[in-house]
Amino acid sequence: MTVNELYIKLKGLGIPDNRYYLHGLYGSTNDDDKLALVIKKGIHTIEYEVYYKERGEKHSVKVFATENDACQYVYKRLRENKEIEDKYSK
Repeated sequence: MTVNELYIKLKGLGIPDNRYYLHGLYGSTNDDDKLALVIKKGIHTIEYEVYYKERGEKHSVKVFATENDACQYVYKRLRENKEIEDKYSK
């Protein structure tokens, strides 16, 4: 899965843009108080970093070697969060 495909899947689930940040390409315009995926240049290769940023501090940082793995992780986390919200908001 690519970042673009992830965005399309999140829109399909009805997850609002303000819940995630996808490297400034999709979702919110900043990464504060939300799940974020950023693409960084590592020492030898590109890295895909996923984290939750709260009060300016990164938490639960995970680094992935492939775009697919990072996107799958973000998709799973946001889908699970939506399922919990839907369950308890009724």
